[in-house]
Amino acid sequence: MLLPAGRATIWTLLAGYLLLPISTAFDYSGVPALDKSSIPSLVALFLALLVARKGEFRWPRSKTVNLFMLLYCLVPFFTGINNSDPIVIGSVTLPALGFWEGLSNAVGNAIEIIPFVLGAALLSNDRAHRELLWAFVVAGLAYSLPILFELRMSPILQGKIYGVSQIGYFLQQMRGGGFRSMVFLGHGLLVSTFLAMALIAAIGLWRMRVTLFSLPMILFVLYLAGVLVLNKSVAAVALVVLLAPALIFLRSRQFISIAFALSLVIISYPLVRSANILPLQSVAESIRPFAPDRAESMRFRLDNEDLLLNRASQKPFFGWGSYGRNRVIVVTTWGATTDVSVTDGTWVIMIGIYGWLGYLTCFGLLTYPFWHAFRMRKMGLPVATVSLAAMLILNLLDLVPNSSLRPITWLIAGALAGMSAASLRLAPRPRRGVPGARQVPSFHEPAAQT
Repeated sequence: MLLPAGRATIWTLLAGYLLLPISTAFDYSGVPALDKSSIPSLVALFLALLVARKGEFRWPRSKTVNLFMLLYCLVPFFTGINNSDPIVIGSVTLPALGFWEGLSNAVGNAIEIIPFVLGAALLSNDRAHRELLWAFVVAGLAYSLPILFELRMSPILQGKIYGVSQIGYFLQQMRGGGFRSMVFLGHGLLVSTFLAMALIAAIGLWRMRVTLFSLPMILFVLYLAGVLVLNKSVAAVALVVLLAPALIFLRSRQFISIAFALSLVIISYPLVRSANILPLQSVAESIRPFAPDRAESMRFRLDNEDLLLNRASQKPFFGWGSYGRNRVIVVTTWGATTDVSVTDGTWVIMIGIYGWLGYLTCFGLLTYPFWHAFRMRKMGLPVATVSLAAMLILNLLDLVPNSSLRPITWLIAGALAGMSAASLRLAPRPRRGVPGARQVPSFHEPAAQT
């Protein structure tokens, strides 16, 4: 209540994500569960509308964005209509869907994209983009303390503070004779993804030559990089190694072009994966001599993706819906009924539950910012905006093997989707050869020294 609406929105969503407990919710019949994702989103929307100054809250104007948001909220109705029969497999009966399930899931999707709306409505300018970078760096530094504690003492904070036990996920955090931290995010992979995003934010601020606590930003870059490595998540480290040099050495226009190309790869990945064009099984076998554990993990993921894609292909347009109907459940030779599938990547979960229409509307919203930025690239996007794009593309690349779609992902996507030349104080650059045209350094780049 004491902060400007945009900054308060950032901290409401970010602090809710980092500090509230996982696997705990107010679950009422017929409505989506109110948990650490939905409660901060609803509260942030209510308070933003309450405290925002006149004209400060601006609904996204893009017809494409509004169409995607509308379809994403309507898809569950079509899914419910298309799944009106129960599924009986051995001793397991998965319930039929209907109007009320469709309504509940539609409301759930609408709540899920509230951070996207808030980002587009309140955080679409250069100053807000800088605020987002600062928030991630400060939050990453503060969160590093419980992360380092759990790396030494094991992931126990959620159990000690909230009394919520996650023994199954706890066992997955054992790595290399030590542990990965979970804190309050539920899994070490999510902690590493957040650290990687905070590290990219710190690199962006370093490029902008800013300091923190009167210390050069490079010190915090190195510190966050060290904590990320200690958390023992190879994928997050690899994504930083891929994106950080490009963010540091490439011009903004070049980086946005690369990010746009990567976004096309992400949204088309399920098509390529379904067609078996990529030799991923061969890649898994080729790394087996050097990293047998990683090769086995990759092969396991690919086998599960094949199972889930085959299941999804039976209802390709609107999917199977909720209650685990998208999963692969079989009756064993000894008569037991068991679920043999493991859903990891967000994309395969989305296709299984809501079909291709649900997938395209969801990932259409998430990748739209790169198409939008690509069209504006010739205007010279600010470093803060390009750094946010790097954070978002890192998170989206992580959605391929993992399920790390969270409110902070939607918030950044909305902040980038709602930007305009006016909000970023950009103007078309003068054409070469025009008499009287004079090149002036843009506001975010220092003038050349002579």
